[in-house]
Amino acid sequence: MYVFDLDGTLVESVDAHVAAWLEALRRFGVEVRYEEVRPLMGLPARDIADRLLPGRAAELAALKNRLFLEKYLALVRPYEDAEVLRHLPRPIAVVTSSSGYVARRVLEAAGLASSVDLVVGGDEVPRGKPAPDPLYVVGRHFSVDVRDVVVVGDSDYDMEMAERAGAVGICIARRSPCNKAKKIITSLRQLLDLVVT
Repeated sequence: MYVFDLDGTLVESVDAHVAAWLEALRRFGVEVRYEEVRPLMGLPARDIADRLLPGRAAELAALKNRLFLEKYLALVRPYEDAEVLRHLPRPIAVVTSSSGYVARRVLEAAGLASSVDLVVGGDEVPRGKPAPDPLYVVGRHFSVDVRDVVVVGDSDYDMEMAERAGAVGICIARRSPCNKAKKIITSLRQLLDLVVT
């Protein structure tokens, strides 16, 4: 079965998330540059908040999520090749570092929700990416051995999660290839040519 990352893999949303983080930080009186926040994308929101504003991480993450849904969700677009979800065997899961409720809203807004059978948010597991915990949740939910799971993502966090769980990791190189990827594709449509059990 396939497990997809969301932001940067299925939807063009990373810059919108960064913008929401930057605005939330400004409201806390903290000025941070884009270049400082962008590399943190792919980590669970609570970990990002803790790195950016230790001691007030929960407040920061809550404000960022509210701002993202109110102001930045409209900027999110599905990648053109995300339509491949409709042609892949089910079930399909999304494992994201975003909060689960934010991810579900993103999938709805992008028109992809009907192609996904399970969403596991970074706030819905004890340890998010790069820990393997989200994949164990998917495996239990569908009674699938995680070694039979193909993880498709755009970051080293995705590839490390796959490796630690014994799953197959495939990097979709939207901006640049993942350093830890064993297989790299440039379009999600290439998944249709792969034989996956």
